[in-house]
Amino acid sequence: MIKKVRVKIESSIENLTPTGLPDGEPETSVSEAEGFYRFSDGGFLNYTEENEGGKCRTEVTSIGGTVTVRRSGAIESEIRFTEGEAHSSVYSIPPYRFDATVYTRKIRTDLNADGGKIDLFYNMKIGGADKSARMRIWILQA
Repeated sequence: MIKKVRVKIESSIENLTPTGLPDGEPETSVSEAEGFYRFSDGGFLNYTEENEGGKCRTEVTSIGGTVTVRRSGAIESEIRFTEGEAHSSVYSIPPYRFDATVYTRKIRTDLNADGGKIDLFYNMKIGGADKSARMRIWILQA
């Protein structure tokens, strides 16, 4: 059954020094959107956000310990998060394209038929810069 939901997305990204230590203040963002959610052998979420670059449609799937985040529109990317694994892809914010590699340190999911939360901890190398990041997605009643 597909349900209309509210989605809250919080992300925090900080630059890392060559030795892997945090460098400067983290860049944080919080946004909210309306979307659609289905729970069946995992969670399936779709939502659209509006940002300075335009509309971005996001699809999030959580199946068997892997979370995949696909974006299209103002941002084009597909990142797969599997604990202890690296995933390489292209991250595109037209007119720019960056090679991106994500190494997933930890995934916490607490999903059920009513919604829940996805919490991702990962390191990222994008455009040659090393970063540490955390993304939290709350799926809430509409």
